[in-house]
Amino acid sequence: MKVLIANPPAYIKDYDRHFVQAGSRWSFTMRISKDSKYKDHYLPYPFFLGYSSALLKRTFDVKAIDACALDSDEREFMEYIVAYDPDILVLEVPTVSFPLVMEVIREIKENIECKVVLTGSHVTALAKEVMENYTFIDYCLLGEYELTLKELIEHLDKESKDDKNLRAIKGLGFRHGNKIIINERRELLKELDSLPFPDREDLPIKYYHDFEIAGKPCAQMLTSRGCPSGCIFCVERQVIWASPLYRKRNPTKVADEMVLVKEKYGAKQVYFDDETMTINRKHVKAICDEIIDRGLDIPWACMGDITLDYDTLKLMAKAGCVGVKFGVETVNTKTLSEISKSFLNLEKTKQFVEWCRELNIWSHATFMIGLPGDTEKDVSKTLKFAIDLDPDSAQFSIATPFPGTPFFDMARENGWLSTLDWTMYDGANYAVLSYPWLNKEEIERLYQNALKKFYKHAILKGFVRPRKVIKLVRVRGLGYAIRKALNASRM
Repeated sequence: MKVLIANPPAYIKDYDRHFVQAGSRWSFTMRISKDSKYKDHYLPYPFFLGYSSALLKRTFDVKAIDACALDSDEREFMEYIVAYDPDILVLEVPTVSFPLVMEVIREIKENIECKVVLTGSHVTALAKEVMENYTFIDYCLLGEYELTLKELIEHLDKESKDDKNLRAIKGLGFRHGNKIIINERRELLKELDSLPFPDREDLPIKYYHDFEIAGKPCAQMLTSRGCPSGCIFCVERQVIWASPLYRKRNPTKVADEMVLVKEKYGAKQVYFDDETMTINRKHVKAICDEIIDRGLDIPWACMGDITLDYDTLKLMAKAGCVGVKFGVETVNTKTLSEISKSFLNLEKTKQFVEWCRELNIWSHATFMIGLPGDTEKDVSKTLKFAIDLDPDSAQFSIATPFPGTPFFDMARENGWLSTLDWTMYDGANYAVLSYPWLNKEEIERLYQNALKKFYKHAILKGFVRPRKVIKLVRVRGLGYAIRKALNASRM
């Protein structure tokens, strides 16, 4: 039995719109044409696909392909699938490309006989609806799915016709005659290190680009899963985990993986893409101590938050930390409370960026345009704060309520949704919210204005304080440094 684990293609129908597929925390596209020479654009490692592939390879004939990383279009993807002729095809599909990928799968099923297994946040949130609307989908996996997939493959390998066994697989959706059965969700995996290191053979680190500020290739890794915060827009926290449970890896295993990606795969940097690596001080300190004690000479960056104290940040710098991403979103305290992010402190944020600058740690702040409660005046204040904050880089996105999140429920209940066309749920290009006080066209205009004004500031500031430009030129070359300065919000 052949199993193919796949990330869908980057280009579907509209070849000037690159769909960022599995691996991203939020659905969006980039305006990069298929024939563009700019091939080292942002692309996150698809951790669930990578862990699933490594886990299944222990027992089964498994191959993984990332058609998104290969910049494939739907025709190239279909030709590959048909030629490989798998018995089971596993796909993780985000919201923004969902209806388009479904048409690709429909054509694949017309050409080969295979079981199709769908995963991802969209099918997790809308499992029954998806299986009702797309009758060629055989199974769906909910949430954190590595073990669910393993049990399903074991069941199919035995060619069992007993649906009682399928009913026992938590986190699985399947068909029983004309009925659709959605089993209860699986408990979250407590021992993260029971999983093997993710597959970097079929999914090599050279494919992936995120927060590369000290060297490339940059290996993306995890040290934890989950987040105790409850931000209403967060797809991972609200849909994939559906729980505040925070789970940590053993620092020794983290260091072992760092050694592996450096020595075997040639990584020049590591990026820890946890939801928030720094939420637990003991965890961060234990990893830093392990890195220092073992003398690991590899720079790393992480997704973190501004609640870090100075001593911990200093220890991180000593252990090789060269960059931290953190969310600000808005300066409106009422909105922060509305989105369950009232723990953010603006003065602390300013202090945090100053500490990063002092310790030579790259600071990357993220902001959202069009959150519930924000007015045009609030957005202007947020933009002014971003410019005054002066992080090394920043990301602006359009607030987008994805299915399964409290944000989506809030928007639907209040009549704020302007469309249910999932291809428009693209936080880098389109607004799908229209508030009585701020409509979708105004949100899109404010978003474009924020990009223009912040990056004009960033370019001018770069000439005054060229530290970050020099660093980017050294690592990635002059052309990349210019592109990043002009278009960093897409990364």
